[in-house]
Amino acid sequence: MKLITRLFGPKPQPVLIYQPGQRVGSVDPVWPVIECPSGMAQKIIAQEAHNRDITPIILGSMRSLELIHEAQQASDPANALRRSSLFDFDAWMRQAHEEWAEAPDMPPRGPVYSHAPHGDAIDMAVWNPLTSAPFKTVYIGLFPTADVTQIPGLITGGGWNSYPEAGVHIALHRRWRDRYGARLIGHGHDSMTFHVLRPPRDLAGSLDLAEEFYAYCPDLIDQGFGNLDTLAAALRNAPTWHFWWD
Repeated sequence: MKLITRLFGPKPQPVLIYQPGQRVGSVDPVWPVIECPSGMAQKIIAQEAHNRDITPIILGSMRSLELIHEAQQASDPANALRRSSLFDFDAWMRQAHEEWAEAPDMPPRGPVYSHAPHGDAIDMAVWNPLTSAPFKTVYIGLFPTADVTQIPGLITGGGWNSYPEAGVHIALHRRWRDRYGARLIGHGHDSMTFHVLRPPRDLAGSLDLAEEFYAYCPDLIDQGFGNLDTLAAALRNAPTWHFWWD
């Protein structure tokens, strides 16, 4: 039976590499893109990570790739980097607290509700929340930088709805890299996933970080964890962070 399965079972889906100028569906990429089965993403990320001149990032499905490509056409990486250097974290948090003070119970506090444990960052980056299963095929961008914090500036200008502009992403990603060893693994058109080496270990540190996250991505609480305390509990010792914006 095993022999029959090997001979006549489904053939493995090929891995394709598209160079700039080679069309991927309706997309003309400006950086190399790998098309692969989601189950091969772990191996490909590990292989490409050895190249110090590029950064591999999981971009998600074909639809995500198309939306990223549309946003990328309007991006301004040099301006995003300049704005990130001018970012004032303390002033940004003061503004968030001032906005929260205008509405009662913001950010919401409450009892700690049960929450699903954080999975592997790559597994989460290839996950399709609409089907509760991994995407069959995913796309991995190979970006021409060794600094993973520059990726938001290469992909999008941001600044829509509650989604921050690229300079804010870059500045906060650098803060979280330095403090928590957080590294961007997946960047969909409306989501980001990080692998985290040094997550907060205590309640106070987790609550402080949860406030940063709420200022950065309100949907984490408004459409997810429900209150600051549950988010903070989920962040303690968590090896993976995942953000999404509507």
